[in-house]
Amino acid sequence: MSIEPERRAELLKAKLIGIVKSAGYDATEIKTGNNNSDSVLLTKDRCWVLAGDENPQSVLGKGIFLLTRNPELELCVVFEDIEAAGIAARQAIGLKGETKIMYFQEGKLAQVSPALFPDTPITPTLSEEFEAMCRKAGVSIVCENGIWRGEILGLEVVRADEGGIQVGVGRFDREAGELLNSGESRVEHLIAAANQVRIQRTAAAGAHPLATLSRERWLRHKLLSEPEIIGLSEMTPIDSVHESKNLKDFFPAAAIGIDEDHKQVLCVCSVGIDIGLIPLTAELASLHKPGRIVIVLPPQDMLPLIIEASHLLTTPSALIGVDGEWACPTRSR
Repeated sequence: MSIEPERRAELLKAKLIGIVKSAGYDATEIKTGNNNSDSVLLTKDRCWVLAGDENPQSVLGKGIFLLTRNPELELCVVFEDIEAAGIAARQAIGLKGETKIMYFQEGKLAQVSPALFPDTPITPTLSEEFEAMCRKAGVSIVCENGIWRGEILGLEVVRADEGGIQVGVGRFDREAGELLNSGESRVEHLIAAANQVRIQRTAAAGAHPLATLSRERWLRHKLLSEPEIIGLSEMTPIDSVHESKNLKDFFPAAAIGIDEDHKQVLCVCSVGIDIGLIPLTAELASLHKPGRIVIVLPPQDMLPLIIEASHLLTTPSALIGVDGEWACPTRSR
């Protein structure tokens, strides 16, 4: 039996107040016009955020947005999942000020140490078969997180991993393709898939899935071929620390470029309003230690809230607006 939204909100707020009180902190709420979230508690000295089912960067991102409106408060993010808490603590390393990532268990709150960065995946040898297929289909080749991928305008249409070569957009499409196209050569299947994506991956396609998925990577694809648009050169795609689990999710696409002073610059591409953008950017900056960061978005997505949140990054950063077909028709997917 599902709980009505209003009742669920009451329960979550009561739970957060109970956690804060049981740990010996003041749980007297400050009434503000800026917050009506059921998982947030603003007190005299602190901004408390309770993690639910969201991923770590979304929870931390919610707290960062609240800090931009309440800069005098200390941010405390509470998790009941120790693994998620460790990831959030790692992301918080790249942020200014003191952000406490806390783990609640058996009535006690304890500050969490950052999780270690995962080992960098070993880049496998690019097989001649995979390379030849991609060249014939006119597909761009990139390697990320130990997987060779073929992309059309940033959207993956083929990959080569331990399971062999699989054609399709997303896991289900790849699996279905193996069953439905058994009588067709992989090259023919890839050419057909690539052509279908080319037809639909345009602004004119509107809300068609092939036009709306992975827009961040579409933007990065443009910058990889024309890095001078943002004043960089030698742009190279880099792995995300952890991959998006769903093609429909917001998830930044990153690269490292070289500026006119021959220094490394972290470029992070995003489209739409991604609440996890700043935490994921901070995490990448902590790992790669660039001289500076550029966050690239379509101009309509450069909202004051995003600009203010970027100021909380420890590494000097700037936002750059780049327009194109990847821009969302609205500020959501």
